[in-house]
Amino acid sequence: MKILLRLLLFLVPAFGGVNVSGFAQQTLELDNQLIFKTSPLALFEPETIVIQGGIEYFFSPKFSIQSEIGVNGGIFGINSSRGKNEDFRLWRTKNELKFHTKKHYWGLEIFFVKKDFIRTEDYLSDYNAKIWYNKAKVDFQVLGTGLKFGKQKYVSENLLLDTFFGIGIRSRYRKVNILEVAPNQDKEDEYFLASNRYRFNGWDYIPHLTLGFKVGILSGKR
Repeated sequence: MKILLRLLLFLVPAFGGVNVSGFAQQTLELDNQLIFKTSPLALFEPETIVIQGGIEYFFSPKFSIQSEIGVNGGIFGINSSRGKNEDFRLWRTKNELKFHTKKHYWGLEIFFVKKDFIRTEDYLSDYNAKIWYNKAKVDFQVLGTGLKFGKQKYVSENLLLDTFFGIGIRSRYRKVNILEVAPNQDKEDEYFLASNRYRFNGWDYIPHLTLGFKVGILSGKR
């Protein structure tokens, strides 16, 4: 958690006006070039460790397309459980159109997230009633889109730093299938991370906010 806070403190000045000239996007002058990218912050997600990477292809110096995929260890049968979530499997994909100027870029992204896991010792709200369970199977999906603003700069000959923030909307769907009802239905509600999103069936819609950075490796010469 301390590492994550330090990374965020590093990012905020990039967009807050401090040392703007140092973070201003340089003229990348990339045409028909490919960049391999990774997302270090995905390793610090609260529910599970995610390995995420992708590619960005420049059709011209002003236009590129970026595509990413992320997975956790549960996809490969590795134990990735945390808290009340067991047998946790996650994969996600994100695609983005980017329009570059001399100082920054604008991006339009669409993303999809898929989670499958077993949840323990929680409840499901059904017609204003709480059904407590010992174990349930959760199928959770997210589809969203957003507008991003970012800056890219070279930090070495073939290494780039991509910092960004954005806003949008995400639609979430979940199906909770109770496998084992708790014998004691007279329990007090308790708070734990990301609890409410898994306590009912169906759709909801929430704002989407993003702030982060990616590291890019240029496949060819500048």
